[in-house]
Amino acid sequence: MNINKRHLVQLQKALIPVSKMVIKFGLQYHEFKANSQKAYIKAAEELLNEVKIKPTNQAIAVKTGIDRRTIAEFQNDLSEGKDVMNKMDLVIAALQRAKLNSKQLSHSHLTTLIDSIYGNHIRAKAVITELISNEMIIKQDNGYLIAKSLNQQLLQQAELAEEVDITTKRLFQTFYKKMFATDQKQNLNQASIFSSKIPHSKHDQVNQAIDTKMRIFQLEMSELIKQHETNVPTGTYANVGFSQFQFDSTE
Repeated sequence: MNINKRHLVQLQKALIPVSKMVIKFGLQYHEFKANSQKAYIKAAEELLNEVKIKPTNQAIAVKTGIDRRTIAEFQNDLSEGKDVMNKMDLVIAALQRAKLNSKQLSHSHLTTLIDSIYGNHIRAKAVITELISNEMIIKQDNGYLIAKSLNQQLLQQAELAEEVDITTKRLFQTFYKKMFATDQKQNLNQASIFSSKIPHSKHDQVNQAIDTKMRIFQLEMSELIKQHETNVPTGTYANVGFSQFQFDSTE
């Protein structure tokens, strides 16, 4: 399918928030690229299944332009259940282990730890700056104090990552169905309501008012959904519901 230059620019703009998110989670570009390739393969599988075509490696290769050998390697990795951590994850895991012995690391110790993981491909100073900005370590005298709240921060990040995963997946599913579904009975709705006429001085006031209205609506929808539930264990059927989110382009 041909995509003109205008659509490519729109696609790049749409990918910027996603890229910002994965950068904040510590994913390097080559890791993002590898994960994008895996997502392409999974998306092709789902598209082929939708039109009742068996998702063979050959069919996926035709759909995605990815080499069949790469697809086969991905399928093998999936069956083996490999879980590869990115380098920032490895640094954080090393900090957790170091914290068991001491709450503080010397500059040389921390630099050596980072270099052993990044292999001098990225300067330790840049990684240390990122760790400080995320309040995982605190500069103290000639060393670094490992934050007391490190474990709590990691739990919060894990919860946020899970929420982002669920929300973005559902959001794109809805957009996809609205754009391409042939069955008009799907009734998956989406809408964006916004204005560029509100002065910045009033944004906080408007955001707070929207937040209040949304919370009230969430309670109403929760009651509506409960009215249709049957007395079965959670997870018996596929999920059905809705997601909400606010945005402010100045943020």
